Amino acid sequence: MKVVELLKIGAEMLKLMSRNEVNRDDWRFVPMYEEFQEMRDKGVKYREAVRMLAEDYHVSRATVERAIKRLEGEC
Repeated sequence: MKVVELLKIGAEMLKLMSRNEVNRDDWRFVPMYEEFQEMRDKGVKYREAVRMLAEDYHVSRATVERAIKRLEGEC
């Protein structure tokens, strides 16, 4: 399969993602976001959850916070 064929298949989804400011690499953060939600449901404070996830996923706290904000958004 050529790249152009893949783009034709996913064009509508890519347009929707672009309109809603979804980064193309945000798929990597879905498990992290789900873990964040579980932690919050169990009563873990926001800052502590962010700190733990940053450590577990080897990213900065700011990256975790930005990813959570994007993934929580409505589209």
